[in-house]
Amino acid sequence: MPPGYRRVFVLHSNTGVTAPLFSEDTLATRGGRMDVVARSLISALWDTNSPRRDTLFVAVLHGPPNPPLALYVRSSEIFTRRPGEKDVASMILSALRGEKRAAALRKEGTLEVVRALKDEGFRVYLLVEDGEDVGRVGLDCSRSAFVLGDHIGFPQELLARLRRECDVALSLGRKPYLASHCIAYVHEILDRAGSST
Repeated sequence: MPPGYRRVFVLHSNTGVTAPLFSEDTLATRGGRMDVVARSLISALWDTNSPRRDTLFVAVLHGPPNPPLALYVRSSEIFTRRPGEKDVASMILSALRGEKRAAALRKEGTLEVVRALKDEGFRVYLLVEDGEDVGRVGLDCSRSAFVLGDHIGFPQELLARLRRECDVALSLGRKPYLASHCIAYVHEILDRAGSST
């Protein structure tokens, strides 16, 4: 786990492909809804105008041909401006080809990523609709990791294991929201908490 991060977002992608099988124009189709990954990455690593240098984004890809594959991305060395989905698609393609230094690939599943984060001292929150209400839980602003599903969610067996492994099951609301919106909302909560300390 790269050092120096206070926030980590882990996205479980059920269908994101694990080889460069798509183009910048087909990330939603041939990429296995890699557009969900791209939007989540942008929300995690950028605010409106600048990179969030204290944040790491991990997408755990479970699509063909060789799942699982964890893509670790940091903002500080990738983009000089806020990227769009096609920019992110190009970066992911480069990483899947082994060309990009700012993104690291590891043969890990979601549980392995969670365990590594806990070993590094992160408090790990599982974002699910039926978790504890975020308004009643004091979030750790120092070293926090948030695990969330894509548009499909988590497979039931994995979800049961994540509930045991993560420190807290946390709810942002009883309705499902887009992964990218969940990430932006968590950032906003932590930003407010950090500015008041």
